[in-house]
Amino acid sequence: MLPISDPVLVFAILALAMLVAPLISERLRIPDLVFLLIFGALLGPNGFHIIERSTAVTLLGAIGMLYIMFLAGIEIDLYRFMRSYKRSIAFGMLTFLVPQILGTFAGRYILNMNWPASLLLASMFASHTLLAYPIASRLGISRSEPVAVTVGATIITDTLALLVLAVIADSARGMTLGAGFWVTIIFGMLALTALTWRGIPLAARWFFHRVPEKGNAQFLFVIVVVCVCAWLSHFARMEPIIGAFLTGAAFNRLIPENSALMARITFAGNTLFIPFFLISVGMLVDAGAMITGTRGLIVGITMVVAVILTKYVAAHLARRFCGYSRDTGNVMFGLSVVQAAATLAAVVVGFNLKIFDEAVLNGAILMIIVTCPLGSWMVDRYGRRMAAEAPVRTAHSAAEQRILVAVSKPTSAARLLDLSFLLRNSARPGGIYPLTVAREQAYSDEAVAQGEKLLGGCLAHAAAADIQVQPALRVSSNISDGIIQAARELRSGLAVVGWSGEQSASIRIFGTVMQHLVEDCAPRLMFCRIVRPLNTARRIIIPFPPLSSRLRDLPDFIRDAKMLAHQAGTELKLFCAAGDAADILSIVAKTKPAVKTAVEEGRVWSQIQRSLFKEIGADDLILLPVDRRNGVQWSPALDHLPEMIVKKFPENNLIVAYPSGAGNAPEKETAPPEEADLPDLLPIDLDETGTLELALKQMTDFAFGDQPVLARAVLRYFQSSAGSFPVELAPRMALLHARFGDLPHPVLGIIRIPAGWPTPDLPEPPQTVLVLIDSHSQPPEYHLKNLSLVARRMQVVRRKLKGYTVVSALEICELFRSSS
Repeated sequence: MLPISDPVLVFAILALAMLVAPLISERLRIPDLVFLLIFGALLGPNGFHIIERSTAVTLLGAIGMLYIMFLAGIEIDLYRFMRSYKRSIAFGMLTFLVPQILGTFAGRYILNMNWPASLLLASMFASHTLLAYPIASRLGISRSEPVAVTVGATIITDTLALLVLAVIADSARGMTLGAGFWVTIIFGMLALTALTWRGIPLAARWFFHRVPEKGNAQFLFVIVVVCVCAWLSHFARMEPIIGAFLTGAAFNRLIPENSALMARITFAGNTLFIPFFLISVGMLVDAGAMITGTRGLIVGITMVVAVILTKYVAAHLARRFCGYSRDTGNVMFGLSVVQAAATLAAVVVGFNLKIFDEAVLNGAILMIIVTCPLGSWMVDRYGRRMAAEAPVRTAHSAAEQRILVAVSKPTSAARLLDLSFLLRNSARPGGIYPLTVAREQAYSDEAVAQGEKLLGGCLAHAAAADIQVQPALRVSSNISDGIIQAARELRSGLAVVGWSGEQSASIRIFGTVMQHLVEDCAPRLMFCRIVRPLNTARRIIIPFPPLSSRLRDLPDFIRDAKMLAHQAGTELKLFCAAGDAADILSIVAKTKPAVKTAVEEGRVWSQIQRSLFKEIGADDLILLPVDRRNGVQWSPALDHLPEMIVKKFPENNLIVAYPSGAGNAPEKETAPPEEADLPDLLPIDLDETGTLELALKQMTDFAFGDQPVLARAVLRYFQSSAGSFPVELAPRMALLHARFGDLPHPVLGIIRIPAGWPTPDLPEPPQTVLVLIDSHSQPPEYHLKNLSLVARRMQVVRRKLKGYTVVSALEICELFRSSS
């Protein structure tokens, strides 16, 4: 019987619509937003009435509406926005005033409304929803200046439009529009802005510093803050979308673009919340009511024509004012013409207060139906042209970026990898290479196994951030020799090394390993003492000692510093000697990306050092460039500077950067590493009573059927390792791996456990367990290549499965073979 009331079936139908819409849109080259709206209209009460627009649908739709504004705030380039705030204000005023003025006259003299109703109708034209913003994000133009200007203009025009709504609504309720009314609105808005911009960074830094991103704790914290701030908007007489946008802007500098937290946020929004919002909007459509009667038709056509015409005029007036191209103006029009969130708020309030009749309500729905696909189509079509107009960046061999990350402990490995993610420029060729060195000793096999487990954790951490890494393992009697050899073999240009904090002084502060690396390791070096999450940094402070303008690899150092600041959303504060400031600032100005930079000059080093110690705050990251002993900048006094900084500021992150060694050859482009051999795949599907131990026995019998003694030993090993160090590749997906025997090919068992495999080391019982067995006769590098291959291909498999829902282990095997 229709409508369907079973909540499980309702959710299944909506999820199917969200799955099918992008598949159809990809075939027809039409934005998937359009099909989600159409599906909502067909499924809703005014279509085939398959599903009611229930409380659950409207709840998730309301969260999706907030999520759109939140993502717009979190993805905006704040530095570029601040540089172009005048243009944002100009476009914001144009895209408000043109529709507000012309719309008011259209309502008064074409639709014969009274002045309050005409003003409220025009405010619906003036506001807009960034519904097409995800398209701009996918096209890679979300951080361009015109898009940043449009996003900034959104908060201005929506605030003014919602202010009109608040005034008209309160007036219709009989409230006196006196001084107290305006004081409440002004001070409420100021309080909301102060709360989000001041309170959220303090709370988020406190939480991120104490709670790691494990079990999605940080993601849930972000969601809670967004909803709370959106709810608090009511006290400022503003709509919740304003609070959501301000919250996104407040989190902008706290959530790096290349991080696991950002990956979770965008995945949840684009996969679940935003599609629910679009479907819920589509359910409001009543096509029959729109064309019933002459007045309904006139109102609908007038509203559609008015909003398109006024938004187009405003966008192209702003385009001419800013000197943008016509394609850019069309993108600005596409982003600003879409009516949804504020329009729905205004028309529902007006209808409930008897300011509008049913014809205006249906006209608003028609306006939403027309402008949503129109704006999406405009952004998709002209956004591609806009992206094509951008200068093409060609990556030369000298610009290759190969980062070696030396890891030794799981806790420090995660933070060193996070640092490498921030330093990595995806536009340049190269890669990230986590490295661990196993001591060559009597128990070297055990040390190699521990190193492989550590690198397996690095793969899982990189997979969570959707970043590919290529792990490496070396066996050496000396840790520093292993790092030096790996840096030479991998041709890395930068080595990132951790510091435990247990040593002291330049030769003492970094210990003998660091001393040997400074003396003999050719690439640039970064020794990192990371004591708090990198995304809690407010500023990156760089003190340049005397003669820093002659520092070897200075452009590379500045490029890394600006990339780190850009990715972490922080500003740079430079301390320079007067004689070096001009040369350093010249390099800073020529180096991309653009970040906010402040400079303080000093005549002598002692003055710079005093200013530095006085300036450092609790959330500052200190990036210290020093020279090697054979460099022109080296002096005995600088050897003690890291020790002084650590003693005075033990709670601050410290990175000590050394230039490349003398005579280090320029980095050259090299062929990518050969792909590892595809393992022999063994799918094992268990029933409800099956256990992991049974599946492991089947797998070891398959791999070592002619060696029963070895098969039993391998089985005992995996039974032990399953309870001690499983690696979580994804929610409900775990990996076990080891090297045994003499296999011609690696074997990958893919085990499906319907009831899940309970293990105390993972937050959720895995339903899919991958077991990789490699030959012990092969070097460890082969096993690591196979681990990397499994991790990369499983990322592709997970995306194809759309939420990790699978039918059988055989299906995963087939997807694994076809993934590349």
